[in-house]
Amino acid sequence: MICAKCKEPKAHRSHSSGLKDWAYKIFQMIPYRCHACKARFYAYRSGEQSPTMRTGEERKIMELRRRIRWKRTKKELVIYAAGAVLMISFLYLVMQQRVE
Repeated sequence: MICAKCKEPKAHRSHSSGLKDWAYKIFQMIPYRCHACKARFYAYRSGEQSPTMRTGEERKIMELRRRIRWKRTKKELVIYAAGAVLMISFLYLVMQQRVE
């Protein structure tokens, strides 16, 4: 992450603490701290793709993580859907049995 104050690519995510950080999180802003100048600032989560805030390598890494996370999510959705279909099929068969 590129620091908003000194423009060095040495900023990293900072730990959230306190009411101010909680309030910023509501608006999708994340705290960062610069290793070079020790400044603490907030950036929008949507700024992850911004060329002025992120280096090219960081954008590539974040895109790769996003693709991996999406693949995992798709697999989970398929598994849950298959389980739901099996459960509905089982319930249908149980309800169709005739009592004699």
